Amino acid sequence: MNSTLDPKVSLLIRSYNELSNLKILFPLLDEQNYINFQVVYLDSGSTDGSLDYVKNYNSKYQIIIDTIKQENFTYGGALNQCAELAKGSDYLVSLSAHCFPKNNDFIKNYIIIFQNTKASIVFGKQVGYKHSSVSEAAHLDNWFKEDYSQKFYSFSNNGNAGYPYDFWKNYKFDPSLSGCEDIEIARRGLADNKIIVYGEDISVEHFHEESNKQIYNRFNREAIAISFIFSNIFKLSIFQCFKKIILDIKDALNFKKQNEGFNQNSIFHILNYFILKNIAQYIALKKENSKKLRTTDNQPKDSDHKFYKKYFFNQ
Repeated sequence: MNSTLDPKVSLLIRSYNELSNLKILFPLLDEQNYINFQVVYLDSGSTDGSLDYVKNYNSKYQIIIDTIKQENFTYGGALNQCAELAKGSDYLVSLSAHCFPKNNDFIKNYIIIFQNTKASIVFGKQVGYKHSSVSEAAHLDNWFKEDYSQKFYSFSNNGNAGYPYDFWKNYKFDPSLSGCEDIEIARRGLADNKIIVYGEDISVEHFHEESNKQIYNRFNREAIAISFIFSNIFKLSIFQCFKKIILDIKDALNFKKQNEGFNQNSIFHILNYFILKNIAQYIALKKENSKKLRTTDNQPKDSDHKFYKKYFFNQ
């Protein structure tokens, strides 16, 4: 372990064809006021020059580079691979290649939150980037309200989330899931009375630029993972699905009125995004998963219910 006044932080960045986003992210990391950090970059077969960009980037911080074949990639497995390369770190921060810190004390503030709260998981706010679609920005706005506090349900997001290295070493991410490895590890942590904190002043701007197929697949695979994590206890009726579509569209239109400048802000794009999102989740939860996670046993039902309301209904 390093000095408590100068703990070592490793930023874990998974990437596939994120060149344009890396050109935004890496210079922002150069501007960080905290010095004792490194980047662990894992590339899963990029064809757009991402890997060469990182190899040739003249950074102020150390960059550890590794690769993984696309056919071997899972979200949890890739993060575990990154963390293995970060030995000697005190803290790990999972940061998506398309998430851009909003201030130069991003890393420093993570450390302050960990030291003040003794949390095992800290996650930060995500907001839409200036080129985001208004639908994506509105979705993030619903998920990440400014109620910074300790959380007693297993919502977290590895687009912007941190862990003490020792916590990761003892728990590790589930490499078998199609997504939501952050939620699964948070659920196990809660079962062991670990502290989860939604932290202030560690916000990022999140940028997704996706086709209709990518939007559908993202929400579908994540809901499939959630169904597996929670052993099929969550369901959505067709009525709830259509109600969610209407509420999401209403929220997005209100968000649009209050926030100018986002892309794809027509009513057609908003309708399209939230129909795809909710149909994808409905279909995923309709299927039965044959397996059950051993960590599901003895989990407080009220925390699962709070997660369900948060994740699917923005409550």
